Amino acid sequence: MNNVFGVILAGGKGERFWPKSKERMPKQLLQIVSDKSMLQETVERLSSFLEKDNIYVVSTASIKDTIKDLDILNESRIMAEPFGKNTALAIGYSAVKLKQINPEGTMLVCPADHNIFPVKDFQNSIKIGLEFAKKGNLVTFGITPVRPDEGYGYIEMGEELVQNSVYKIKSFKEKPNIKIAKQYLKKGNTLWNSGIFLWRVKDIMQGIKNYMPEMYEKLMVFEKHIGKLTEEEALEKLYNDCQPTSIDFGVMEQAPNIVIVRAKFTWDDVGDWNALERIRSMDKDGNILEGDVIQINAKNNIIISDTGLVAAIGVDDLIIVKTDNEILICRKNETGEIKNLLKEIQKNDKLKKYL
Repeated sequence: MNNVFGVILAGGKGERFWPKSKERMPKQLLQIVSDKSMLQETVERLSSFLEKDNIYVVSTASIKDTIKDLDILNESRIMAEPFGKNTALAIGYSAVKLKQINPEGTMLVCPADHNIFPVKDFQNSIKIGLEFAKKGNLVTFGITPVRPDEGYGYIEMGEELVQNSVYKIKSFKEKPNIKIAKQYLKKGNTLWNSGIFLWRVKDIMQGIKNYMPEMYEKLMVFEKHIGKLTEEEALEKLYNDCQPTSIDFGVMEQAPNIVIVRAKFTWDDVGDWNALERIRSMDKDGNILEGDVIQINAKNNIIISDTGLVAAIGVDDLIIVKTDNEILICRKNETGEIKNLLKEIQKNDKLKKYL
């Protein structure tokens, strides 16, 4: 796989993991799944079958130094965005850069905050996808749903190309309400959209040209500055001038040459604190406890203390997270409101220091 490049998208804010996840230390840099950061887990996963020098991280400039300090990749393999502008631009930026290295190269695009195992099954799914990427297809990977979930996008499978493995895509489905999610699960004709992609550099560039022509033109202007003293200034202009769009909406939902591989690996996008229930072990009362925590008659809680003691009595279905300077208390079914909470904090100059 000498011409396959791993591109790790690590620019997310991880807001639903506040107060542990902060602007300078977002979720992908935290030790959530194991004693390694999620970014480090992703790098090691790709390193198991890709050359280390072929692995790149795309992230915001504000955390470049923190990533560099993790010492998991050479600094030259960190592509720093001036600021986040969604996945289409992050992918377009990395594709243009890789085009300069190997115009015939193939990109495996993986978010930095997924929990995936076993690695062998992940490798096997990528190998299947690679055969279709070589033919000019834009390949995505779908996860067989194991529960009705409102937090994921869904993909409806079309014509079967490889038995129980590879399909054409009939349609993309937005995040559904719980009723529709249950219908999807019952019908069994949809897969979760994992956000993992595989394609040749020239094919994704052609997709951007066809369906996002304004962004493509700006990428071509930026390309002329790569390797020159003007590159940083040109990159700033590129990000200021482009609209924030996801690659799904910008290209994948419109392109005819897309296929989906039914993933054989176990996958979780670790979207919010509730994901710990699928990763960590619970005590006899259904609690997940970390740090100095004591409870009496408390059930089905997630309680984490980085500093000091947290004592819980008679509470159920809560998330309690205590860091050095913040305490979060919310019901498990209201983690979606954390983003709104952070917007309120952002409005208050006195409180911004807690972001």
